Amino acid sequence: MNKKNIFLLSFFLLILLVSSAGAEDRRVLQCRVLARDFMTELKGELKTALRGGRSVQAISVCSKVAPQLAARYSLPSGVQVGRTSGGCRNPENRPDSWEKEGLMLLEKRRLHGETLAGMEYWQEVEEEGGERSFRYLRAIPTGSLCLRCHGEKIGSKLKRALRRIYPEDQAVGFRLGELRGAFTITLSQ
Repeated sequence: MNKKNIFLLSFFLLILLVSSAGAEDRRVLQCRVLARDFMTELKGELKTALRGGRSVQAISVCSKVAPQLAARYSLPSGVQVGRTSGGCRNPENRPDSWEKEGLMLLEKRRLHGETLAGMEYWQEVEEEGGERSFRYLRAIPTGSLCLRCHGEKIGSKLKRALRRIYPEDQAVGFRLGELRGAFTITLSQ
């Protein structure tokens, strides 16, 4: 099954799930499915790029492929999908004030012993101009895959490539199990 068919199948399953739930539950389910599918596809792309120790190729996955995936998962009907972190590599992924607050809450929960896998935070918020939206974060735990480019020990060739593409990189020095960032979803109402 190709990626387009997988995406369409997930989309139709999402419609079935949300049609039988209450309003907030529908939104949470929709966000969970979008975050899961985005994460799964991005992880697959990273694994492919990293085969044979090609960490430099993984940079293009995060710099080019991830934004394309986010755009594809963002639907024209008011859904915005992306990634954010307190330590960003790409300045376009810097957290807004709501995301900063959410990331701090996720980190606090982690420090109190809660596992990051599947950790979420959501809230209905009033945006500037009085419009309401539903905001959602899903924690991205730092896994072994992440450490190749975001860990404490990064090869010199990769460091040079990162500096060239991201001169203000703040996404290094992470340890296994730390909060790497979050998938962020906004549903306009």
